[in-house]
Amino acid sequence: MGPLRVFRSVDHGRSWDCIDAQVLPDRNGYVPALSMSEHGVTLQHGSHPGRLLRPARVYNAPGAEPPRYACAIFSDDGGTTWHASAPFPEPGTGEGALVELRDGSVYYSARKSCFDATADAFHSRRHAARSRDGGETWQELTTAAALPDGPRYRGEERRGSNFNGHFGMFAGLVRVPENKRDILLYSNADTPTHERVRGTVWASLDGGQSWPVKRLVHEGPFAYSALAAGRPGTPSEGWIYLLFEGGNCYDGGRIARFRLDWVLDGVRTGDGQLG
Repeated sequence: MGPLRVFRSVDHGRSWDCIDAQVLPDRNGYVPALSMSEHGVTLQHGSHPGRLLRPARVYNAPGAEPPRYACAIFSDDGGTTWHASAPFPEPGTGEGALVELRDGSVYYSARKSCFDATADAFHSRRHAARSRDGGETWQELTTAAALPDGPRYRGEERRGSNFNGHFGMFAGLVRVPENKRDILLYSNADTPTHERVRGTVWASLDGGQSWPVKRLVHEGPFAYSALAAGRPGTPSEGWIYLLFEGGNCYDGGRIARFRLDWVLDGVRTGDGQLG
């Protein structure tokens, strides 16, 4: 992996300076990598307000002990020193995304790209876990029945323009600014095939417990994606932004913009109630 650099802005993003920062090893002795992970958050609730928290991952060769896994890094000194969390409770994961909920807990969604092909776990459902200590440890591992971890094809045949599409995919995750409910949005491909197509956004109204509705955003090629929500009190308020790889062999990034009501007017998934 490339060298880690941390940049800080003191003028609302107009300029950036590289600072002397350090990421410390995790409990297994590995320094997490930050590539291919969704954006981080600044915790506002719970016992660690102001903490910077970002998804990360540990790369290990297949068969290594411990195997590769998702994790997070957190900083309590404004980004100068970063500590590594405990591993995500499912091995073979990475490319994670996380959000803070109103009660101060953290919801973490992770791609799984390394499987034992003979195991029952060889499925296309997305993995999620939660933290109750500001992102230091992760528990309550679940798989979301309504959320695919990329294309759903899980066969052994390598076929199509992107045959590794059946090993999960980097996905977007964001919490919509709302004081009364934990509304989350998730983006990924929605197809039973092996291809990375049909970019779709799912909505949860209960902090990731259920995902009752989804809406197709882009019918064509759709690979890695990221989500962001507009900031209250600015012209972006109320808008959701979806950045994704599209086009011919993902020849560039594309942005879709929509509002929450547009997503909620989508197709019911059968996973929970929308009301």
